[in-house]
Amino acid sequence: MKKSDVVIIGGGPAGRVIGHVLHARNSGLSVTLIKDEEINVNRCAVPYGITGAKPIEKFQIPNTLVTSYGVELVIDRVEKIDPDQKQVHTRKGEIYSYQHLVLATGARPLIPPIPGVDLDGITAVRSLQDLELLRSCAAEGQKAVIVGGGYIGVEVAVVLRQMGLEVTLVEMLPRILLATTEPEFIDQAEDTLTDRGITLLTGRRVVEFEKKDGGALTVKLDDGQSLPTDFAILSIGVVPNIELAADAGIKTTRLGICTDDYQKTSADGIYAAGDCAEKKSFITHAPTRGEFGTNAVFMARVVAQNILGLNKTFPGVINANATTVFDWGLCSAGLTEKMAQDAGIDTVTGFSKVMDKYPMMNGVALIRTKLVFDRHTGNLVGGSVMRAGCGAAQSADFLSFAIQMGATWEDLMAYQYATHPELAAKPSDNSYVFAAQDAVKKLKAADTATRKETGHAAHVSSV
Repeated sequence: MKKSDVVIIGGGPAGRVIGHVLHARNSGLSVTLIKDEEINVNRCAVPYGITGAKPIEKFQIPNTLVTSYGVELVIDRVEKIDPDQKQVHTRKGEIYSYQHLVLATGARPLIPPIPGVDLDGITAVRSLQDLELLRSCAAEGQKAVIVGGGYIGVEVAVVLRQMGLEVTLVEMLPRILLATTEPEFIDQAEDTLTDRGITLLTGRRVVEFEKKDGGALTVKLDDGQSLPTDFAILSIGVVPNIELAADAGIKTTRLGICTDDYQKTSADGIYAAGDCAEKKSFITHAPTRGEFGTNAVFMARVVAQNILGLNKTFPGVINANATTVFDWGLCSAGLTEKMAQDAGIDTVTGFSKVMDKYPMMNGVALIRTKLVFDRHTGNLVGGSVMRAGCGAAQSADFLSFAIQMGATWEDLMAYQYATHPELAAKPSDNSYVFAAQDAVKKLKAADTATRKETGHAAHVSSV
């Protein structure tokens, strides 16, 4: 039996960050990380590695990001956790004892039980093997069908279209990107994709994959349509890897391994972080989805600090996110308007359109911003931005921080910002200020209507 103060199961961002934090704090703890992938891939970058323009090694996560931080790396698969004995058992027959155990087992692609889903030429978008297959298929094929219209599905569609392939994207919901994007921005995203030659089939469901006598692959839809294709890509979500925890008697739900505010599981000395862990919303405190690499990092930092005895809590996920659709950048943080309403929040929204540069400069483009506020508290609970170029991620960062700090429409109307002819809107114009003013304008209009009907008025801050 081998002994280690800290055993981490999983080699994704959560596992790596815990090793980095413990190393940076000179903890003196022995740390062992066990993972079953010889080489990990940067999962978010897989769509952009399909072209083959760069060596596949550029999209790999080197194992030195584990071993250079004083962590013992073990390539093996943990098959059993014994919480009573504080031991883990591996496929190769090794037993590791621990003082602290971290479950960072990640997630796996959701593979629906569709007839023919295991045929050759059908792949997910998750692992290094997936990337290798996608490269091969894209280099040899001319037609691709993508199943799933979330971020990853859209990103793959764009890359394949840029490579010259004929691309069809099938989404069972009535619109693409509904999990993260406001309807006002989906219109532009869908128009952009179709204008660039991508066929969108929304409100449609795949019912079968078929290959006859070793021939071409066909994707059959619920309306009877058949789509001949050279290969198909499944991008319909992920499933948290909770089986190891569940078999050990650790509490789980369909959303992941249950933890408290300290990222501790129901078993003594065992933490969970990353895609395998159930998340709670920063805003509603209810269980939610949030399979973003950044969330894994945030949770991992809390786990590492608690292993060091610092008693830190994790406040929940804000789910700041961003993507691109050809020349457009899209981002959001917090709740969309529909999510907030579904959570029982009485909302008011503000919308703005602001130029991203001074109007006399070359290449001026619009920044579209939508903010979602709690009507009664004034707090920002969500925001989305669509803009040309590469600024969307920074917009998501601002929105996320504003939500985290409890900003209200008053705060946003008063916040101080920079300006420059080539880098920002003119001094009087700011996308967040204008969107907050729009929300207050709507509140005042509603207040006026209420006053006329009842003779009473709710307080609304002035602009």
